[in-house]
Amino acid sequence: MKTVDANRLKIWQALSEFFLDTEITDSTFDYVARVVLETGYSPQDIHSILWGEVFPVLEGNLKSITGEWAGWTDEWLLEHLSVCEVSTNKLGDSGIIREIRRCWGQVAARLPPAYA
Repeated sequence: MKTVDANRLKIWQALSEFFLDTEITDSTFDYVARVVLETGYSPQDIHSILWGEVFPVLEGNLKSITGEWAGWTDEWLLEHLSVCEVSTNKLGDSGIIREIRRCWGQVAARLPPAYA
């Protein structure tokens, strides 16, 4: 299993909430915002992690009729996600991209302006 910084795993776990086959509530947005601040990643790092690491792997869950709704274990995330040093273009289903942008917008509204 890969070794990843504990904060990276923590932010992967938080951002993965956007990709569950469940309703995302205000408490979810509050939780993600809290983790963003706790991990200390810069706004650029967070965007890179969301779009370059989490999105490419978990986007498919939102396309599946039997999508994951209970969440992913740390072990699963460590096995399937990789640290990406550069932000990538947002390629994928445009409806899912819009939804993830909406979710991030809700989180960003709870953070300092630099995260928007």
